[in-house]
Amino acid sequence: MAGLEPAEIARLRKKAEGLSRVASRSMPKLEPQNVETLVQELRVHQIELELQCQELQRAQAAVEESLDRYRELYESIPIGYITIDSSGRIYDLNPVGASLLRIERIEVNQLKNFLFFCNNDDVDALTLFCRKVVADQEASYCEMEMRKLDETRFMASLQAAPVRVGEGKGERLRIAFRDITHRRQTEEMLRQHQVELEANRIELQDLMGKLFSAQEEERRRIACDIHDDHCQRLTALILESSSLANQLKRGMPSLVPRMESMKEKLNEILDDFRHLTHELHPRHLETVSLGWSMRSYIKDFSNYSGLRIDFQDEGVPPHLPMPITICLYRLLQESLGNIFKHANATNVAARLSGSQNEIVLSVVDDGTGFNTGVLEGHKKGLGLTSMQERVRPLRGRISIESGVGRGTTVTVRVPLPSGL
Repeated sequence: MAGLEPAEIARLRKKAEGLSRVASRSMPKLEPQNVETLVQELRVHQIELELQCQELQRAQAAVEESLDRYRELYESIPIGYITIDSSGRIYDLNPVGASLLRIERIEVNQLKNFLFFCNNDDVDALTLFCRKVVADQEASYCEMEMRKLDETRFMASLQAAPVRVGEGKGERLRIAFRDITHRRQTEEMLRQHQVELEANRIELQDLMGKLFSAQEEERRRIACDIHDDHCQRLTALILESSSLANQLKRGMPSLVPRMESMKEKLNEILDDFRHLTHELHPRHLETVSLGWSMRSYIKDFSNYSGLRIDFQDEGVPPHLPMPITICLYRLLQESLGNIFKHANATNVAARLSGSQNEIVLSVVDDGTGFNTGVLEGHKKGLGLTSMQERVRPLRGRISIESGVGRGTTVTVRVPLPSGL
C-alpha cells in the first residue's frame, strides 16, 4: 500500500468491505467441522501467499539493486555510451559521452541527432554503418572523424551493438565511443619514425657497402705496396745472401751456415709477406672462378693451420659479380679464421652451391661449439658483426647453428641478380 494517496486507500477499503458483505450473503451455511477445515486451508494459503510475497519482494529488491549497479556503471564508465536508432535519433547518453561531445546538460529530448556530431563527409558512411548493425544484428567497429558541439574535431572509435533485450529490441543500437586523437597522432608519429628509420637503414647499408668497397681498395693498395716494395727488397736481400754465401765458401767457410740460416729466415719472411698480400687482396679473384679461388685458399689455409678441410662446389656460375665474389671469399676467410682461433676443431666441411636465384656458402666444423642463446643475449663479437654487415648490402642472410659439443654450422645465402 506504500506510495498510495489516503483517498485512494479509503476507496479500496470501502470496495473491499462491500465485496465481503456480498460474499457473506451468498455463502451457504456450513457445518462447524467444515468451517474449521476451510479456515485451516485459508491459513495455509495465506502462508503460501506471504512466502510468495516475500520472494517477490526479494526479487524486486535484487532487480532494483542490479538496476542501480547498471546505472552507476553506465554513468561512471570512462567511455562515451549512447543509444540510437538506425536514423541516428538519440534515446540515451551517459555523462562521459556528453562530456566528449561538449554537451553541458544531458537533456535527451533536446539532443541533436547523433549524425550531427559526425563530420559532413562521413554522414553517409555512419548512416550505412548504423543501418547495417541493426539489419545484421551483429556488433561492428569503425573509426571516423567527429565534431563536438563547439565544432572542435576529434578522431573517434565506435563500437556498435544491437539492442537485444528490452525497449527498442532489434530496432536500436548502443554505441560505445571514445576519443582516439592522441592515439592516432602517436601512430602517425610512429609511422614517420619508421619511415625515417627505414631511410636511415638504407643509407647505412649504402654507407656499409661503400665502406667495404673502400676497405677492399685499401687492402689492394697495401697488398700492391707490400708486393712491389717489401717483397722485392727481400728478394734482393735473398739473392745477395746467396752471392755472399758463395764467396764465403772460398774465404770463410765457417760463416756459410750462418749465411744460409739468414737466407732461410729471409725466405720465411718473404713467404709471410706473400701470404699477407694474398690475404689482403687475392689477385686471382679477378681472373678465375670463385670456386677455384676458394679451393686454392683452403689448400694454403689447411697447410698453415693443420685442419682437414673438405671443399665442394656445385652449380656456381663461372662469372659472378665482383661484390658477391669478394663477399663470399671474405666470409670463408672469416669462418675458417674463427674455427682456427676458437673452435678447437679437427675437421671442416665447406660447400659452395648455386641455383637460379641464389648462391649458398656453408662451413661446418666438428669443434666445441657454443650456446647460440647466450650469444643472442650478449653483444656479438666483431667478427660475427662484420660478417653480418658484409652480407647485408647484398640483401643476403647469414645463419649460425651451434651447440656446446655439437660443432658449428655457418650458412650464407646471397641472392643472384636476374639474367646472370
